[in-house]
Amino acid sequence: MRLSNGEVLLHWPLDIHVLTQGWYYNDGSLHQAVDLRTQIDNMYIRPVYAAEDGTVDQVQDWDGHTRTGMQSYGNMVRIRHADYKSKTLQTRYAHLSSYCVKYGQRVKEGEIIGYSGVTGNVFGAHLHFEVILNGKRTNPLVWLDNDFTTASGQVFTYRPGEHAVEKPADAAPPSGEEVLIDVSHHQGAIDWAKVPYHAIVRIGYRGYGTGKLMKDEQYDANLAGAKANGKLFGFYFFSQAITVEEAREEADFCVSLAPTNYPLFFDAEWSHATHDGRADGLSKTQRTACAKAFCERAAELGFTPGVYTFTSFATTNIDYTGLCATWPGWLADTRTNYDKTLPRHIHQYGQGGVPGITGVVDLNHLVKAMPAADKPANKLQVITVGPVSQGDADAIYLLCKGRGLTDAGLYKSEWAEV
Repeated sequence: MRLSNGEVLLHWPLDIHVLTQGWYYNDGSLHQAVDLRTQIDNMYIRPVYAAEDGTVDQVQDWDGHTRTGMQSYGNMVRIRHADYKSKTLQTRYAHLSSYCVKYGQRVKEGEIIGYSGVTGNVFGAHLHFEVILNGKRTNPLVWLDNDFTTASGQVFTYRPGEHAVEKPADAAPPSGEEVLIDVSHHQGAIDWAKVPYHAIVRIGYRGYGTGKLMKDEQYDANLAGAKANGKLFGFYFFSQAITVEEAREEADFCVSLAPTNYPLFFDAEWSHATHDGRADGLSKTQRTACAKAFCERAAELGFTPGVYTFTSFATTNIDYTGLCATWPGWLADTRTNYDKTLPRHIHQYGQGGVPGITGVVDLNHLVKAMPAADKPANKLQVITVGPVSQGDADAIYLLCKGRGLTDAGLYKSEWAEV
């Protein structure tokens, strides 16, 4: 329902409010939803209620084998509610045994829309509940009342060691500190001419369950748009390296796609061991070694390397402070009274709306100027390639020119064979 001050207070989608997973999975990795217990007294099918008045804008029937791209949700219903502060508000209800509404149907808050179940990618009976604002999932617990319990002390209602964030609001630059945004395919297409801040662009990630290096789906557009509009600050790579060799491979992948002489951050926040089939199981020492290998290789390649993580991960899963003795840190902590003793060049303080971007985006303060990339040793290096076709010679020349190597003594071939 809408309160008198315009805020939204959603109705609980079940009549029992026991969380088995919070906004973060119980191992600390990102969930972006809450899971609610449905199995009580040997019964797991319970009525599921609409969280607020709205219109059903998506339903999915899951037959157990057809791949839809959203098959992990199983049988699912999504409801479009009235806009919140001019932003689209939706709720999603997944793993249903069945539903009793249809696409386009108007529903009332508290109306039964389906029944809980175990369909889709699920290890036991529960209701998976999401709140989506302008296409991006937000923590459901900031939209619901506090009448809930957790199944155990391992359930993280918010990021481990941190408090709830506010409902996303428009970004306002703080005095004296530059605001940076970080972007990936989650923000969709961006109108870079309208974006007022510099951006850290995700280059890619290691594919979940495959180990394959993947380019972010919006990387090319984000790189071109940010550069053309003078908004490019640097890059980051979401690492899933489990060996130092893989970490170096990730750095090499980045240099194959991105211009050097920019900051490049090793995004260290992944530790999920069961969800994607690619076990981590790394010790703090091993994960620190991966970050160190990535940064050393990135520095060799001409980047200013750094390490990104969040507070509880920094103090338990990786030697963030030790790494920051050599490289810049980028730390996420949304609390008002966050731990200011941890080193950082960039502080990620929350999310908000930004002109040119649909939905919300991560917001950061640049609290300390980034160091410049180390310049390679000043020595002449001659590499002879040929004979090659004129087309290949032109391609090599343009590639080197794009990497800023023409000042190091690169000459376009005048004798390439035709």
